[in-house]
Amino acid sequence: VAGSQTTWTLSTWVKRGSLGSAQSLLSAHSGNPPFANFYIDSSNTFAYDFDVGTRYGGNTTALFRDPSAWYHVVLAVDTTQATSSNRVKLYVNGTQITSFSTNNTITLNADYAVNQATAHEIGRFTTGGVSIAYLDGYQAEVNFIDGQALTPSSFGQTSATTGVWQPKKYTGTYGTNGFYLKFSDIATTSGSNAGLGKDFSGNGNYWTTNNISVTSGTTY
Repeated sequence: VAGSQTTWTLSTWVKRGSLGSAQSLLSAHSGNPPFANFYIDSSNTFAYDFDVGTRYGGNTTALFRDPSAWYHVVLAVDTTQATSSNRVKLYVNGTQITSFSTNNTITLNADYAVNQATAHEIGRFTTGGVSIAYLDGYQAEVNFIDGQALTPSSFGQTSATTGVWQPKKYTGTYGTNGFYLKFSDIATTSGSNAGLGKDFSGNGNYWTTNNISVTSGTTY
């Protein structure tokens, strides 16, 4: 069902498996356009792309190309903000990214494809009926919050011992379409809140897995 199309937060930990290709983290689409895509682009930047006939997007100036590192990435969207620079905020490892090579202004109060009653995908992007931008890597601790634009402190903290940014349990509310994926359930059940797509938020917004094995092989 539809949730807030103006305000939401995605928090995810990502470890890259390969560099130099576009790889989607979260996408939503009901045609081409409208669509939304949050991804790593082929130049190894984090990028977002919202299209409702007019296209809005941004690419970080910084490159993220260390395949040995886990990156904590938070994308917080609130198109109701009067100040245009506050409508989309991107954080990596607890720090807000403020330098973008491209960063088009998001329209005030605009409704975008995320939280529409339409197909959403993690780890790939579908356009024109064709699936592309498959993620080659790992994702962990995926929290999606419907109706709130949050900061990284809701999902992570700096270790007092090591000084390293690390996950912490999110304790707030999730909203209508919110979900929490731990990827810890290895049941092979399909079509219910079980298996790798199990939602641990309490909402039961489980995800159908595709081409991922819980027993063996290269996707295990």
